Amino acid sequence: MDIGLGFIGLTVGFFIILWAATRNAEIAWPLVIAFLVRAFLAVIDTMVYNLPGAGDGVGWDRVAAYYARGGLESTFEHIGFGHPLYVWLMSVVYALVGRSTLLIQSINVLLGTLLVLAIWRLACELSSDTKTRRRVAWLMALCPSLIFFSSVLLREVAVSYPLALSVLYLVRWYRERRVSLAIVAVANLLLSMAFHSGGLAVLLFAGLWLIGSWLRALLSGQLETLGRSTLALVIGLAVVGIVLASGFGQQKFDGLQSGDLSVLSERQEGFAHGRAAYLEDLHATSTADLIWQTPIRVTYFLFAPFPWMLETGADAFGVLDSLLFVGLIGWAIRNRKAVSDVPVRALTLGVFGAMAVVFAIGVSNYGTALRHRNKMLPLLIAAAASIPGRRKAPEEKPALLSLRRPLVG
Repeated sequence: MDIGLGFIGLTVGFFIILWAATRNAEIAWPLVIAFLVRAFLAVIDTMVYNLPGAGDGVGWDRVAAYYARGGLESTFEHIGFGHPLYVWLMSVVYALVGRSTLLIQSINVLLGTLLVLAIWRLACELSSDTKTRRRVAWLMALCPSLIFFSSVLLREVAVSYPLALSVLYLVRWYRERRVSLAIVAVANLLLSMAFHSGGLAVLLFAGLWLIGSWLRALLSGQLETLGRSTLALVIGLAVVGIVLASGFGQQKFDGLQSGDLSVLSERQEGFAHGRAAYLEDLHATSTADLIWQTPIRVTYFLFAPFPWMLETGADAFGVLDSLLFVGLIGWAIRNRKAVSDVPVRALTLGVFGAMAVVFAIGVSNYGTALRHRNKMLPLLIAAAASIPGRRKAPEEKPALLSLRRPLVG
């Protein structure tokens, strides 16, 4: 494997981040530090010690190298969705420039750092307070789980980065009602869904939000807003219909479309294995079971492993991650008026909540839970950490001028 290609990728990525930092002075240091920390961990994983918890990447690397043996043309026989899409993209890179896991990781490092920028942009939409927005950037830059999943050979950042962009542009659409923003939001969401089915929850939630916005515009008699909302609603419902009819991005839901809960119960039982399993005997066999079990499953999904589950160093990492979720969700609940007073903040938390419910229903292992909840953690950080302290003056709506700045410019 060519280590040199990896260092070239890291160097190119570093200059991209330096350029972005010069254009976004408020978070220049968080961006640079975020990249350097992730790059360092990627080099350690490749050259010194394979980090635990990223075993899937080893298998994906071998498969991608096998696909690339016949050249670029042969790789197109293996295009798929979900993790096969990530593996196929790896094979394309290998076919073009040679096999280098560090090169793929350098792309993850770059996307993971751009994720910091995207979430800071989202925080700018949610808060006018510079200090709290910078706090969001530093938390994104230094969060251990976000660093880890941006450094190893996994697809998490390929899911979370376009997801963050989707919510960012959805929020901008809510403020400006420009159809072009809704189209960009949907396009990024579909890209996220191409790598993982969890984005389907966001699509459905966004559809409901569009319906609510249309009804508010209708009842309030705001004709200009109503016209724009109607067009966005038509586009949104059309996308939802096409996605549901085509099965795109629904790989994880195969067999569940019919509403047969026995399939769900079998999956819950199948995933409840290993040392990190939880709720082994809790399976939904009826709609009533699904309703009363969901809050329990969401609690375990977001906050496990609990301190009494701690057995290894990896568990300690999981407990620290859980404490972050406890702190952020607790802060949002404590300042729930600040959430309700800023509709776009409630929208962001709603997207987070919709994804949490969908993932929690099928997950019965806290190792898997940690990996999946990391995909939505940036949204929680943007919404919760952007809430100023109680001593702050009432928030003002962020200036629209800032909303039109390029994402990395």
